Amino acid sequence: MTSPIIELKNVSKKFRNRTVIHGLNLELNANQIYGFSGPNGAGKTLTFKLILGFVKATRGQVIVNGKVLRQDTLFAPGIGFAIQEYGLLADKSGSENLKLLSILSKIQTSVVPGILSYVGLDPIDDRQVREYSLGMKQRLLIAAALLRDDNILIFDEPTNALDENGQHFLVSLIRDLKSQGKTILISSHDAEFLKLFSDKIFKYSSEGNIIGEIVP
Repeated sequence: MTSPIIELKNVSKKFRNRTVIHGLNLELNANQIYGFSGPNGAGKTLTFKLILGFVKATRGQVIVNGKVLRQDTLFAPGIGFAIQEYGLLADKSGSENLKLLSILSKIQTSVVPGILSYVGLDPIDDRQVREYSLGMKQRLLIAAALLRDDNILIFDEPTNALDENGQHFLVSLIRDLKSQGKTILISSHDAEFLKLFSDKIFKYSSEGNIIGEIVP
């Protein structure tokens, strides 16, 4: 039997006197699309941060690609992510942003034009990111997540600021990424959108608990 690519064992997160995530147990398998649905503040983004290792669990264990976070490694290996608060340099172009990230990640900058085109951005657009529309910024965040060709991808509320055409693009992109063997975790307050491509959807309550699982 294949081991889960991501596993959360009885994971809780407490901030001061408030517990935001309560005894979360998840087993996520490779080459699947997992949707995370629920109201704002329900804990979807925090779950992603726990998986990435950006936030330390108060209790429980997080395992990613066979590595126990905070024991075998500080941050999760092999995950590309698009989370809005980990943003972009506003005074640089999209291409410049990705080239800087590629240098930091020790990746050839020659991959940048292809990735920008893949997400529907013009590789030779020299406008600064501060001049981008919200939808363009969202696409650039997705491009940054794809830069290292990681086997796991996390997209946090990627439909924010995308128009109808942008949402159709995102559905096609996610399906294509799965065809490449990627494991995708994607959050949205719109469960109907997640049903378009998810293999399983986890539904959160406003108290930070998973109260249901949907197999579309």
